[in-house]
Amino acid sequence: MRLSGKKILLTGANGGLGRAIAATALNEGARVALSEKTPELAQAAKDALPEGADVVVLNAEVRDEAAVARMLANAIDQLGGLDGVVNNAAMLADDDGMPAETPLDSWQATLDTNLTGAFLVYKHALPHLVKQQSGSLVTMSSVVAHSASAVPQIAYTTSKGALEAMTREIAIAHARDNIRANCVAPGPVLTERTGRYFDSTEKWLARRQHIPMGRLGRPEEIAALVCFLLSDEAGWQTGGVYRADGGISAAYLVDDSRGGSETP
Repeated sequence: MRLSGKKILLTGANGGLGRAIAATALNEGARVALSEKTPELAQAAKDALPEGADVVVLNAEVRDEAAVARMLANAIDQLGGLDGVVNNAAMLADDDGMPAETPLDSWQATLDTNLTGAFLVYKHALPHLVKQQSGSLVTMSSVVAHSASAVPQIAYTTSKGALEAMTREIAIAHARDNIRANCVAPGPVLTERTGRYFDSTEKWLARRQHIPMGRLGRPEEIAALVCFLLSDEAGWQTGGVYRADGGISAAYLVDDSRGGSETP
């Protein structure tokens, strides 16, 4: 119960990772505010948890500063305070690809959601955390911030690299306020949303050859790392990027002839 009594705000709560983070935080004793861009998605995130889970349901389009400000105020009011924030809201546009081919609208929407949205959440959370002189911020980055994707996604990749720089800046700016800020950079994780990339043996084997551990990550593995960083056990960790990618970002070549999981 290392998060016992902690009040945590989670954005992007209805994705596969969001649901796993919420469930793990609750299991570790936290009270959680689930935020999504619509009331329906926020309710779906709650419905995915065990009945009676102690959660607050909120909604805000993270690109809208006024909506984010209201959402933060409601979270603090309904939770009775705030000890941690997980910035998990993100998008990957279907036409996000090669640099010369990605439409400007898709580039802008991706950066507005993934980067500016995270900035706005922190902008309106930090005054409360500074006042109480404590807090932990966890930003969800990606392996593509460290190893460019074999399938180009220029806007998404750029947004994740920028998130890491932003989080380091926050970590140093608020280190003497006893506020910690870290990133978690997952590799490919098997969720409902990503399943379409691995829904045939051919697709999976094409991807497996790039993963040293020979399998996909599990949402609960990422959630465990996030919740550790939210906890007091990580009290001296700030400004860090914690990679959970099965070795992808450490590899030069992978010997896939040694085999691996036959399914994702």
